[in-house]
Amino acid sequence: MHGLEGVVAVITGAGRGIGAHIARRYATEGAQLVLVDLDEHSVISLAAELRELGVDVLSLGLDITQLDAASMMISESVKQFGRVDVLVNNAGVIRVKPFLDTTEEDWDYMQNVNAKGLFFCVQAGAKQMLNQEPISEGRPVGKIINMSSIAGRSGRKFMCAYSASKAAVIMITQSGASELSPKVTVNSICPGPVDTDMWVQIDAEWTSIENSPRGSAWNQRVQGVPMARAQTPEDVAAMAYFLATKDSDFITGQSYHVDGGVLML
Repeated sequence: MHGLEGVVAVITGAGRGIGAHIARRYATEGAQLVLVDLDEHSVISLAAELRELGVDVLSLGLDITQLDAASMMISESVKQFGRVDVLVNNAGVIRVKPFLDTTEEDWDYMQNVNAKGLFFCVQAGAKQMLNQEPISEGRPVGKIINMSSIAGRSGRKFMCAYSASKAAVIMITQSGASELSPKVTVNSICPGPVDTDMWVQIDAEWTSIENSPRGSAWNQRVQGVPMARAQTPEDVAAMAYFLATKDSDFITGQSYHVDGGVLML
């Protein structure tokens, strides 16, 4: 039996990168999936791929910065599958900007997706979970997994607004866990430099600021990884899988670094 057999999992930012890899991992473990992304085409395409493997999938094109999106996401999930067992809040955006050049629009862009949008998705998911029975006796009624970052653990140059938004995710996680336990677990994942399109963007913006060769920011980060390799989306998906399973039922309010040892606390 697969570890997520019969589990209904909702994943935001599922169209590419980490979110898409979490969806694929959950699919191989037997989950029914709701894939959410601003880019509707991307989740329609991924849903088609997974349906060919026999996975029951619903795709939704939603902008989580719009306050009605979170409740719509949950209501459509319940309409399709009857419940929500796992909610992965993975949607996130970044802009690499010097501290003194960061604008109000930059700040709002990152906070609206990474912090505000995530908060209201957590809230909508928790309201549904608290009104349903656990998938089996003695278990939590639901699990919420938020995507933070090691950037949310310490400030760093060119990433103030992003780091602040990801620090907010950790606080939302801890506060949510405090209020929703023991019925709902809330945990977060803090990836390091992951080989995705987002890091292609980070490298391009970072090297432009420093007038350094394209690729040098990424290479510098990878060289500093104690595990001596770049991080993959599959590494993050493995932790997202663990936090969705029965094995993590007694864990809540935690933020796990999945970074190859970059940040050791």
